[in-house]
Amino acid sequence: MAELGAAEIAQLTKGFDDSKKMIFQSQFASEKKDRGTATILALFLYDRIWLGDIGLGIVKMITFGGCGIWGLIDIFTAGSRCDKYNRRKSQEIIAALKAS
Repeated sequence: MAELGAAEIAQLTKGFDDSKKMIFQSQFASEKKDRGTATILALFLYDRIWLGDIGLGIVKMITFGGCGIWGLIDIFTAGSRCDKYNRRKSQEIIAALKAS
């Protein structure tokens, strides 16, 4: 899954007036997570907590990344999980703006 790009954001905010687009941009910019940071945090077993998977993050830290196997896998999948997080956040912001 690729990073949330400008074309996808334009598609999501289609039909919004300029003020709602600006609100979306500012809220999304403050809540989105960086793929590189997620990958670096995966090295220290902290990526899942940072991306909102608190329960799995705690289990991962207690088991030392599943004796290293889970931690190694997460290093390679942290970017895609970060993209999913960003898409979920954008959908939440869009839903809140449509409701208002």
